[in-house]
Amino acid sequence: MPEDAKGSVLTQRLLELTWKPGKICLLTGAVIAAYFILLIARWIAPGAIEAAWLASIIKFIGIVVAYFIVLLGMTAVAKITLSDLKGEGEVSPRDALEAAIAKLKNVITSPIKIFGIFAGLAVFHAIIDLCGKIPFIGELGWMFSPIITFPIGIAMVATILILIFGAMVLPTIIVLGKEGPVSELIDFLRKNTIKFAGQFLIALVVAIITFVVLIWAIEASNNVSRVIMGEKLGYIQNLIPRWLQHAPNWLQRVPGCTYLAIKMKVATGQFSVAGLNPIANPEAFRWTEYLAGFVYGIIMWLIQMTIMGFIVTNFSVAGTLSYVGLTGETGEEKPGAKEEVIVVEEEPGKAPKPKPAPKKAPAKKAPPKKKEEPEKKE
Repeated sequence: MPEDAKGSVLTQRLLELTWKPGKICLLTGAVIAAYFILLIARWIAPGAIEAAWLASIIKFIGIVVAYFIVLLGMTAVAKITLSDLKGEGEVSPRDALEAAIAKLKNVITSPIKIFGIFAGLAVFHAIIDLCGKIPFIGELGWMFSPIITFPIGIAMVATILILIFGAMVLPTIIVLGKEGPVSELIDFLRKNTIKFAGQFLIALVVAIITFVVLIWAIEASNNVSRVIMGEKLGYIQNLIPRWLQHAPNWLQRVPGCTYLAIKMKVATGQFSVAGLNPIANPEAFRWTEYLAGFVYGIIMWLIQMTIMGFIVTNFSVAGTLSYVGLTGETGEEKPGAKEEVIVVEEEPGKAPKPKPAPKKAPAKKAPPKKKEEPEKKE
């Protein structure tokens, strides 16, 4: 894409390359896998205040693993997007995923350095705070800590931004086989900060509008069900498994559900659907309602994961378009070199005639033996 492409052209191209089922399915699967990784880390992390540091470490590891999974999926999508930009044949999601797995080493080693820098900054900050717990001397020294910790905070935010933007651009750099992907990423961001920020804002606006419209659709459907089903909808939603309720904008935060929950005052005195007391509602014990809550919750969760998969796909395609548009690199050979090859193939010059093999010198014939004349007898 040309570097001076208008916003409308970029938006149109972004939507064309994003609304592809194969890409959305790939990243929806990656988002679901990352969701379970974060959920497992949440379960493992201790809840005691004394072990808050351990819980933070476990959650940080979960975030790192989830980031790698999503980055792998975005690398596969970058492979498909680059193929679309070059006008090649359609790359299947399976082939794209295999190509991404083949570059798994770069997918892991590239961002791990950035995570390492972030962890190092956090540890250094923690050491300064630990020194502040020392009586007298530590307290006197710690009061000057903002002189050091504030720049550390700026560096931590900078590394987080590099990780966010890196998730958009790194997959393309990895697919193109660039040496030193992180150095290439930082160099790209340094040279194209303003232009990339503008294209990022376009992708962000598209993502926000898409998210709002799709969540609005869920809310509209839920409002119709609330009017028709009444309290029954609240009973079923109360039986949705808790592990499904960590997706963005879950049903309990939909205005229709809140209105229904306030309307239904239960014996416990709580006014949220999640706090509904099954004992106050004998119908909640029916196995059909338990099954309905489970299946309904799974389906709504999958819909919301698909929405998140689309948003991640949107940013992945935007990163590829931005890198290709600002650098002009798609992994193709330069047009001049390509034409030269075509000229050589289609209009070859006169092939040099093969040199004739040197003639073998004729074997020298032995001089004929003279016939010996018989001696005359005297």
